[in-house]
Order: sequence, then C-alpha cells, then structure tokens
Amino acid sequence: MQWNEFITALSSKGMTQAQIAKEAGCVQSTVSDLASGKASEPRGSLALALLRVGRAHGVRTPEIIKPTPRSEAKETQ
Repeated sequence: MQWNEFITALSSKGMTQAQIAKEAGCVQSTVSDLASGKASEPRGSLALALLRVGRAHGVRTPEIIKPTPRSEAKETQ
C-alpha cells in the first residue's frame, strides 16, 4: 500500500481529508497532496502521526521503503 492508497483507505472509513489532517496535526492540503500523489510520502513526524491515525482507525500501514544494504548499493554504482 502506498501513501495515496492509505489516505483513500482512511477516507473509506468515513474520514474526510480535513479530519485526517486534524488528527495528524497537519493542514488539509498536505493530506490532499498525498491522496493525489502530488506528494509521494510525508516526512518524519508527519508520517508517524499518519500511521497512528491509521492504526486508530484500523487501516494497515503503507509499506516503508527499506534502505538498501551497503554491499548491494556499492554493486549498483
């Protein structure tokens, strides 16, 4: 699940983007940007806040991009 799908899942639980934003402590336009794909992922504390909102409303979390191990990163350069 990507962040835009995560926002859509919260919306399907009956939450508006304004409600999601209020619970996450951000502005509605940020949630809108995530929902539309204009922003691909939130930064730091906002990501954690959105994860808490999702957990509280029974929405599974988006997959977090895992860092590439150093040995693999060197091979691709």
